Order: sequence, then C-alpha cells, then structure tokens
Amino acid sequence: MRSMFAVGFSVALAACTPQPNESAPATATDTARAVVSAPAPSPATDTTPVPAPAVSLVGEWRVAGIDGAEFNEPYGLALTGSARELWWEPRCARVARSYRAEGAAIEFGPALDAPKPGDPPPAVCAIALPPRLADVVRALDAATTIGRTASNGVEISGGGHSLLLFSQ
Repeated sequence: MRSMFAVGFSVALAACTPQPNESAPATATDTARAVVSAPAPSPATDTTPVPAPAVSLVGEWRVAGIDGAEFNEPYGLALTGSARELWWEPRCARVARSYRAEGAAIEFGPALDAPKPGDPPPAVCAIALPPRLADVVRALDAATTIGRTASNGVEISGGGHSLLLFSQ
C-alpha cells in the first residue's frame, strides 16, 4: 500500500511540475539558468593555454643563489628593483640594468641613465665592489627567463647562468 501511495504521489507531483514547452521560445531567464547550470570545463579536458603571470622585480631583493649554488659569503648582496630597472646600491657605483619582461621572458640591458656616446662620464663613487657582484651582473646580462620557485623565490636564468632572489 505504501509503495502504491509513493508511486501515485510521484506521478501527481510530476504532472504538477511545469514542463518546458518545445514550441515556446527561450526567455532570457531560461538562457541564464542554462548558463548558470552548465558544467564547468574539466581541468583535464580544458586545453586553453593560460599565460604565466609576470613576476615583478619591484622592491628589495636578497641574492640567495648564483649559478645554482647557494650564496654563502661573509657579506650579503641586495638589489633594488623598479618597474624598469634592477640595481645595486649605492646607485653611484653604476651597477644597474634596465629590463623588459613579458610572461616568463626577460631581457636586461644598459641602465636607463647610462651615458650615451659623446656624453661626459658620470661621477662615480669610489667604493670597492663586492667580489660576487660581477657574477650577479653576468647572470643578469645572460638572462632570458624569469619565474617563481617552489619556495617563492624569483629565479632569473639563461645562457648557463642563474640568479636566485628572495624579497626582503
């Protein structure tokens, strides 16, 4: 008896539920429901390439590694970055590079304030440069790629050289 009641109730409920009319045009509400209820594409089947987010060099950076080896010196090396340049302080030491990055590609060049041919030489501060700073500049000059590491560092690499930076 109960199962007959359950079947009868299900049939009655189905008869009272509005059914889509094949001949009626779809309304904006119907279309919105269809869009909202459409299944999201599966990550396994969605092959649309997603561009890598650009890595910003704006801020203060600690050199943590050069050419795949940990930077383990009795002194530290820090670089400062803007949206277009990366440099070592003091700026008067003239150790600066401009850069252009797009996605995972990066290219370094002369500093924006580098003297042009025919310009008088700029004033340079008389300080000793840290020995490994030349390795940092060599890695920047050879760089072609930039990306985040698993430990949230920034790795700049190319031409057989690499530089690992961590935000300060």
